[in-house]
Amino acid sequence: MSTTKARYMINDTRDVARALDVAERVWPNVPRGATAVRRLIAKGADSLRQEQEVRRAAVDALLEFGDAGPAYPPDYLQDLRDEWPA
Repeated sequence: MSTTKARYMINDTRDVARALDVAERVWPNVPRGATAVRRLIAKGADSLRQEQEVRRAAVDALLEFGDAGPAYPPDYLQDLRDEWPA
């Protein structure tokens, strides 16, 4: 039966074989093939989404910290110099 969805051909390269080996150990009852590849793709997408969320939270934290004002008070260098013996 025909489908309107795109199809992707994946060659069994060394990287793909390693990924399927890991999948086989993690999901022993899942046949090595299209089902395992779909699960690996979904797991990879979840991992990338989580990385994006962590990065976004880090940027938000930096922006929030940056809005708190300068890290050093005005004239702090002069205050340090004044503390040194002449």
